[in-house]
Amino acid sequence: MNKNKIIEILAVVLNLLFTFFYLKGNSICFLFGVISPLLFISLTWQRKIYADTFLQLFYVFMAVYGYLHWGGEWKKIHWLASTHLLFILAGTAITIASGYWLRHKTDAAKPYLDSFTTVFAIIATWLMMNFVHENWLYFMVINATSLALYVNRKLYIGAIMFAVYLLMSVDGYFELNIF
Repeated sequence: MNKNKIIEILAVVLNLLFTFFYLKGNSICFLFGVISPLLFISLTWQRKIYADTFLQLFYVFMAVYGYLHWGGEWKKIHWLASTHLLFILAGTAITIASGYWLRHKTDAAKPYLDSFTTVFAIIATWLMMNFVHENWLYFMVINATSLALYVNRKLYIGAIMFAVYLLMSVDGYFELNIF
């Protein structure tokens, strides 16, 4: 087994542990939320998923922010649909601009998909670290799209992670307590 495959497996396991412990309301999740994206940075850069590389760096900072913002108790906040609509419109505009830039200035493999998952994962992660419950709806769409993107780039272990994430997103939103 090559070095990148081992890094990918370890990153996937740690990412899943982050979400598992987040679903359980355990602050140990933030430790996994720092280590795993650091591992993914090298993999996404090598596979020319540049916006996702930036996203992994963002995850590191958000895990630190989440830990500092946590305050010792898990909360659940709900936002109005009109507030989410503003985030969706802004995210769409940024996705189009980022995709255009990646397409014309880099050798990105899937510039618009890469931009979409990155922009909306940033939004969803920010919502998650601020305990906005609807973050799970964003993650359902992101995880389904990321699953396809990772299969396309032949990162099959990462694709499996996104399939499990998709299930965890459904669990998180509907509070099924499967995980």
